[in-house]
Amino acid sequence: MKPLKYWTPNGFEVSSFKFKLEARKTQTYKTSGGDNTGLCTYTYNELGFRGDSIKKEGFKVMSIGDSMTEGIGVNDNETWPAQFSKLIPSGVDFNLGLSGRSNDYITRCLMTYYDVIKPDLVLIMYTSPQRKEIYTKDGGIEPFMPTICWGYMQETEDGKKIQKYLTELQNDNEDFINWYKNHQLIKLFLESKGCNWLWNGFFGIPKEYEEFNRFDGTYGNNYNPLLIMNANFIDKGADNRHPGPQHNKTYIHKLHDFITTNFSSYINNLPKNKQRLV
Repeated sequence: MKPLKYWTPNGFEVSSFKFKLEARKTQTYKTSGGDNTGLCTYTYNELGFRGDSIKKEGFKVMSIGDSMTEGIGVNDNETWPAQFSKLIPSGVDFNLGLSGRSNDYITRCLMTYYDVIKPDLVLIMYTSPQRKEIYTKDGGIEPFMPTICWGYMQETEDGKKIQKYLTELQNDNEDFINWYKNHQLIKLFLESKGCNWLWNGFFGIPKEYEEFNRFDGTYGNNYNPLLIMNANFIDKGADNRHPGPQHNKTYIHKLHDFITTNFSSYINNLPKNKQRLV
């Protein structure tokens, strides 16, 4: 059993049971991403994520989050990371968002792929603090959500026990501290790399936890993950659950304005070939 293999580029996996990254690498699918109407194009790069090829050069934006970041229900060019990258001259979109994943996943993904991608800017959209990554007794890694289960947590006896026990043991204080530990790891890691980054905490991070580089915008106004069908999005994607292209567009323009207003000194100090971040 070598759980640290999941913290390496060659061993990274999002689920050791099913829905693995390997099956998505360099593939293109047409699906709604859900159970409603319409089809969207999902194109995956060499790592198994949406976004540009890892060989593409330019101003590299690394975005990490859950299904909101991955862009379930919208086309490749309609995700918020893709639309944001287009506002940047020579912008390159590295979208490492993945549906149903946790802040544990965000931290592991960042620390695993940072040196592979070497981003110029990192954008983190934190997900619900209730979610976790679980290392199973047989050496696997699986996502845990208290509100829904699938894959290992639904189809195996061990997974069903984990789902039941963790849901019973979960509490708000434990969830917040787990997010806080992930946040500190991310902050210290990116500071050590000298990399600029912003984070969005709309999905359950208390408003009183403010930092200069937090920007929620209005991405998740009145958002309740248990009532996602009734979320106050400007429009919805093809799955009729997640934000649509116009909602993503509105958010990234506000994010663009936030960077322009608050990080002009950073922009002016960039190398000439990358100076025009916005």
